[in-house]
Amino acid sequence: MLLVLATALMLALTLTPPPAHAHDTLIATDPEDGATLETSPEEITLTFSANILDVSPVARISDEDGELLTEITPRVEGPDAIVELTEPLPAGTHTIQWRVVSSDGHPIEGALTITVEQDSEDSASEDGADEGDQQASDGGGEQSEEPAPSSEEGQADEGSETVAEDEADESGSGTLPLLLSVIGVAVVGAAVAAFFVLRRKQ
Repeated sequence: MLLVLATALMLALTLTPPPAHAHDTLIATDPEDGATLETSPEEITLTFSANILDVSPVARISDEDGELLTEITPRVEGPDAIVELTEPLPAGTHTIQWRVVSSDGHPIEGALTITVEQDSEDSASEDGADEGDQQASDGGGEQSEEPAPSSEEGQADEGSETVAEDEADESGSGTLPLLLSVIGVAVVGAAVAAFFVLRRKQ
């Protein structure tokens, strides 16, 4: 009887399948599922409960109309699958469908959504316009800071010009009488010389 029971127990243990390992599960994403972002992220990181296998991972990104935008092969680093975006996502709601191989060798898959509020080009244009306005504002401030000539400096300049004009007038008025005196002496001298010449001839 004991031999029969022992044999039955051994058969039961032999026929019982080994316990199945649980598949790895997605425990976090960056950005989070359902997140709303101002502009497109540069990458999307999927973090799993264990190190996944680097065996044909794939991520497909579609727009809100279901049109496939791009298909990317994620970079596997331990428990992380990193989806690097070669081009920014346009504005709108996007679905990221992913598929990786769990550490137990079984493929697992899922999806998440993110919303982008504006295109990266629009954001860059707004940033450039803001910088231009700031530079224009700074330039206007620098010009306004230059001191204007004071009234005293203006009066000093006007006084200098007046003095120069007066000196010029005085110089001109002093030269004219001197010139007339020289001419008068020359005329008198010529008359005296003529008188003596005529007298000798007589």
